[in-house]
Formats: sequence, structure tokens, C-alpha cells
Amino acid sequence: MQRFSFLRPVATGLALLAVLLTFGTAPATAQPSQDTTQIAFDEAVRTALDQNTNIKRAQAQARQSNVQVQSEWMDFAPDLSINSDISRRVGRNFSQVTGDFTTQSTDFFNLSGRSSVTLFNGFENVASLREARERAGADQTNLKRTQREVVFTVMDQFISLVESREIVRVRREQVEAQRKRLRQIEEFVEAGSRPTSDLYTAEADLADAEQQLLQGKREREVSQTQLIQTLQLNPRAAYDFQVPGLEEAPPEPTQYELSALIDEAFQNRLDLRVAEAERRAAEQGIRSARSAYYPSLSLGGNYGTDWSSRGVGGGVSDDFTNQLDVNRGGGVSLSLSIPIFNRLQRSNQVEQAQVQAQNAEYALEDQRQEIALQVRQSYLDYQNATQQLEAADKRLRAAERARTAAQERYRLGSADIVELQNALRDYVDAASQQVRARYELFFQQKRIDYNVGRLSPSAPLLGAPADQ
Repeated sequence: MQRFSFLRPVATGLALLAVLLTFGTAPATAQPSQDTTQIAFDEAVRTALDQNTNIKRAQAQARQSNVQVQSEWMDFAPDLSINSDISRRVGRNFSQVTGDFTTQSTDFFNLSGRSSVTLFNGFENVASLREARERAGADQTNLKRTQREVVFTVMDQFISLVESREIVRVRREQVEAQRKRLRQIEEFVEAGSRPTSDLYTAEADLADAEQQLLQGKREREVSQTQLIQTLQLNPRAAYDFQVPGLEEAPPEPTQYELSALIDEAFQNRLDLRVAEAERRAAEQGIRSARSAYYPSLSLGGNYGTDWSSRGVGGGVSDDFTNQLDVNRGGGVSLSLSIPIFNRLQRSNQVEQAQVQAQNAEYALEDQRQEIALQVRQSYLDYQNATQQLEAADKRLRAAERARTAAQERYRLGSADIVELQNALRDYVDAASQQVRARYELFFQQKRIDYNVGRLSPSAPLLGAPADQ
């Protein structure tokens, strides 16, 4: 008996640590107060689509690209400007009115309007407009892709939260089982049928189970914190996430065909559409750069009038209004510009545009390869998750039978405390692994839907919320 005396302080210390940790995390297990906001999965998705900063940045980029399209459209329209100035000349100056020099101070007023329109510039405006529209389409598609990414993140975090709550449930049941076993061993020790060391071991096992429960609760709080961050919620407020459970809807194995999944992903993936639009925009960039080799033709016109304090001469009235009427005039011009040599800037611009287009083509190829590998990996992960769940179910059934047998053998005195302790630990580990395997299989199903482009922001996660 004396050789087991060292277990008493260890068991006492673990029990004290569990009690202190339980009191320290009491608010995490408290029932939701009236100030607690309840959030279901569908509501969380709507909140994420409305508040997530990644989506807001994608929306801002989409708006900016639309503004650029409008700007490119305006290149086809004529410009119009109205100019006016008032000036005074002092000292010796030449008067266009009298045709001689004078030292008299003279006041002037001018009012004119100008307008011009580009008739031809090597189709630069056409190529720039097409490039801007392709990039705007890419940004709009990227916005949808970002929305799906956020929804998938919310779904992933909800599944993690469900899994962590299930783990807490399993470990809470284990704590209760350890407490019952401790009371049973106390009776055995009092009756003299078991050594006191078994009681110390049972106390240590109960403290360990309580510590594992606290660790599970911490993982649950971490999952909730990640959801709060994704949804951009107020960290000061309390939230109760209503998560659906898998008890009534266990994951059903699905037969997938890898080649068909890859083809479906090539058809549906929005990031591939973005890469294709970026490539088309880069091709238009080459056409825009090559426009510098062509001449440009523009049509312009101006019309205006002026007034001078020295009058107009020739017996014409010097009245302000009359001068403006007499001095009005304008003209029309047709301008042609032919590029000859601009220090090889055109060649450099074309070369840069070609390099950008080639890089866009490489990016498209890389995106196709990445999508195919993502689908392949999710397919293999799903196959592995299916096998893991089958193995976890078998292990749980075997561990449950072993636990029952060890409890009965210990009660009858044919097994020692070590055998019972190992059987109980194997059962708890098997139960935890079975929970993880079930949710891992469900998550891998959702990941396949996401990687092939099936995931819809409006689709429910599972169904009705599960009991907390």
C-alpha cells in the first residue's frame, strides 16, 4: 500500500486544478441571458455577406472597374470647354483695334468655347473600352467568388463549432461516468475488496476527465470566436450560435467520379472565369498599345467674342453688348497627327503589353491546374474520410464492448484498476474520434461541392438547429 502513497497528492492536485478551472470558465457554460443574440446558420451567412471586409473590398473594386468603363465610354464623346478672361494692359503695347502702338491702359474681356472629337486614333479607344469591360466583368465575377469563399468559411466554422460541441458532450458524459466509477470504487475500498490505490487512481482519472472537458470547452469558445471574426460582430456582445446537428441526418456516402468532377469544376468555377477575363483584357491591352503606330484624326471647332475698352473703331459703337456682337467669330479645324519616331516608346509599350498577356495566359493555365488538383485532393480526402468513419465506427463498437467487459470484470474482482482505466480511456478516445470522423466526412462533402463550384450562398447547412 505504501508504494502507491505518492498518488494521493497527485490526485488531489489534479482535482483542485479542475475545480479552479471550472470556476474560472463558468461564464462559458452559463445559459444564454436575455442580452445574448441567437444566430442561426442562414442568418450568419446573410451577416457575412453584408459585413465581411473581404466582400466589401471586392465590392469596392467592382465599383472602381465600373467607373473605369464609364470613363472609357466617354472617350468616344466630344469634349466641350468655355473659356473667359478679363485683363488690363498698361504701358506701351500694340492695339489690334487701331493697328498702332499706344501707352494708354486698355481693358480686355474674352469669351470663347471650344469642342473637339476624336475621329480615329488607331482603335485605341475601342481596345481600351473592351479591356475595361473585361476587367469589370472579372471584378464582378471575383465578387461572386469572394462571396462563395466567405460562405464556405462560415460553413467550415459552423461545422467546427458543431464538432467541438459534440466533443464537449462526449467528455461531459465521461466526467459523469468517472464520478459514478469513483463512488463505486469508494464503496469497494470501504468494503475492503479493493486497495486504496485504486481510489487514488480513480480520483486522478476524474480530474483528468474534467481537465479534458475544460479543454473541449476552450476549443468550442475558439470556434465561436472565429465565427465572430468572420461575421465582423461586436466582440463585446454575447452570441448563441444555433448550429444544426448530424444525429438526424448522418452523412450518406456518395460515389464520385474524379474526371467528371474536374470537368464540372472547369465549367462552374468562378475563379477560372476571372482568369479567362483577365487574359482577354490583356489581349485588348496589346491592341491598345499597337494603336500608337497609327495616325490619329480629330475634328475641332471654336467660337467666341471679345470686348476692349478702346472700342472697335470704324464708327462702330463702343457699347459692351454691341462689341460682343460685332467681334464674335469662330472656326472649324481638322487635325491629322502621324507618328514618325518617339524614341521607341511604342515598341516598349507593345512589348510590355505582350508580356502581360503572356503572363495572363500562364496564370490561366496555373488556375486550371490548381483547380484540377484541388478537386483531386478533395476527392481523395473524401475517400479517406469515408474509410476513417467506417474504421471509427468499428473501433467505437469494440471499445464500448471492451469497456462494458472491463467494468464487469472489475466489479467481480477479476480485473485490476489499470485494465479498467485503459478500457475507459480507449472508449473516450474512440468516441471522440468517431465524432470527428463523422463531421470530417460531412465537411469533405461540402468541400467537394465548393471545389466544383456547386456551393450556393443561399443553401442551408443541414436543417433545424440542434440542441446545445
